[in-house]
Amino acid sequence: MTRPPLDPRTVRRMMFVRPRFLGDVCLTLPLVEAARAAAPHAEVAYVLECGLAPLLAGDDRFDRIIAVPGKPTLRETANLVREIREFAPDVVFDCFCNPRTAVWSALSGAATRVGYPNKGWRSALYTHHCRPRTLSATGFHLASLAAIGWPTPSQPSTPRLRLAPAWRDEAREGLRALGVADAARLVGFHPGARWPTRRWAPDRFAALANQMLATHSDTVALITAGPGERATAEAVAQALPRERVRVIADWPLTRFVALQSLCEAFVCGDTGPVHTSVAAGAKTLGLISRNRPAMFFPYPEHEGHRAHYARVECSPCHRDECNDLRCLTKLTVDGAWALLQAMLAASPAA
Repeated sequence: MTRPPLDPRTVRRMMFVRPRFLGDVCLTLPLVEAARAAAPHAEVAYVLECGLAPLLAGDDRFDRIIAVPGKPTLRETANLVREIREFAPDVVFDCFCNPRTAVWSALSGAATRVGYPNKGWRSALYTHHCRPRTLSATGFHLASLAAIGWPTPSQPSTPRLRLAPAWRDEAREGLRALGVADAARLVGFHPGARWPTRRWAPDRFAALANQMLATHSDTVALITAGPGERATAEAVAQALPRERVRVIADWPLTRFVALQSLCEAFVCGDTGPVHTSVAAGAKTLGLISRNRPAMFFPYPEHEGHRAHYARVECSPCHRDECNDLRCLTKLTVDGAWALLQAMLAASPAA
């Protein structure tokens, strides 16, 4: 049954739901921007996990950030539902559509609930189903607007995070404490990733960073690491000139993203920080293995972003673990360097 378009003038409050993961939250931001453009008078809330909530704290695009534990207890779930109902959204965009978020959407009291079809009983909890006709993950989310008859941009915008000045100040102070001069050209390398199919080898990161340092005498390589990734970062750093490399490990999320914004270029595999790098405004080199760049690295080259991708016989796929990692091994250092060198050469600092 075709429903009439929802009049955006009747929407007082709208809510977006994407509890996890780091990169996926960033990929929903173009949807938020487009929805706010359609209903500029509406209040906006975003539901996400506590560990990611600081990323959107203080962002003037949101009137309320609703934080939920990663594995909420029954009491925590009841408190969450109470807070959602207190916000009283007219429209809910569920950008995750797992069993919990489908139930949260249904319990929100919203008359309009947008989710995905073909999800069994979960799909029955939504009033509208989005039907994406694009590979792009940002375009995928924008299909939620089309589902309620709202205009969608012909070209999805690039995700943007609103970084508080205090975050950048903290990042600069952290670099000074490590002996990095304010005038240094910073290039970031993030060798860690949760899954083996997204993890380029540390020795290749080291070879790429060494090539960059040998070519650009005014650069400093920042090897970044998230929780549990310090050993990998240090293995990369040990192969580089000690005076021109620093390991950045276990920084708070907001300070880490601010650090990315200070980098002239940032190199990362297909994992969360590749998206925060783009959203922070850094030129980003994505080492894309199992996924198509058109889907999970839909970022324009004219903004300085590049994808290093070598499609192999078995790609794309959705495997987190695999005994055949040719999708990674065929991402050569020479290929990555050709892209990174062009990114640095195009920089005003160069």
